[in-house]
Amino acid sequence: MLKEYHDRQFIIDKQNWRIVSVEEGFGLNREVPLGETNKVVVHWVGRPDLVVVENSRLTPVDHKTVTRINGDTSTKYKPSTQMAGYTYSCEVIAKSLGYDVRVDRCIVNICARTRPADKPRDGKVRPRFIRAYPNFTREEIAEWRLDVVHKCERIAECLRTNAWCWAETSCHNFYNRDCDFLKLDSSTPSARDVVLAADFEVGVPWKPYEVVKED
Repeated sequence: MLKEYHDRQFIIDKQNWRIVSVEEGFGLNREVPLGETNKVVVHWVGRPDLVVVENSRLTPVDHKTVTRINGDTSTKYKPSTQMAGYTYSCEVIAKSLGYDVRVDRCIVNICARTRPADKPRDGKVRPRFIRAYPNFTREEIAEWRLDVVHKCERIAECLRTNAWCWAETSCHNFYNRDCDFLKLDSSTPSARDVVLAADFEVGVPWKPYEVVKED
C-alpha cells in the first residue's frame, strides 16, 4: 500500500504541500478555548496527522484507512466532531502566532487496506486512494462549539451527581459486534459494582501527547 501511495500520490503532494507540522499535539496548555458557561470551561485538545500549506491555504490533514472504498466513503467525514475541531483549532493557533489566516476545511487522506479488484462483478473499478475535503462555514463552527459545550455540561452533571442515562440499545451490535458494556447495562443497579470489579480493569487515562516543557 505504501509503495502504491508513493507512486500515485506522494510525488504530487511533495510538489504541492509545504508541511507545517507532523503529529503536533495541541490543547493541553489551553491554547484552544472553545466556550464557557456557569458550569464548565471547555478547551479543545487534539493532534492532527499533518498541517500543510497548499496553494497558500493552511489546512489540517488526517489519514484514514478503510477496508475498501465505495461510493459514499468520502461523505463520512462531515458532520465530524474531529474534523471541525482540527479546522477551528488550526485557525485559532495560527492567529495566536500572528498569522492572519482563514481555515475552513480539512483534507482527509483515505487509503483502502484491500487492493481493489481489477475486474469487479459490478464493473465499477474502485480507487485505492481518495481524498475528502470536509469544509465548515463560520456558522457551522459556531454550532459545533455550542454543541460540544452542551455535551460537556451533560458529562459534568453526570460526574457531579453520579447519575447516568443508560442507553439500552443504541450501541448494541455496533459494527456487528456486541457492546462491551452489554452485561453491565443488563445487570441490576446494586450488582453493577460487582460486575465492574470482575469484568473490567482500570486503565491509565489516555493522553494524546506529552507536553514539552521549554527550558
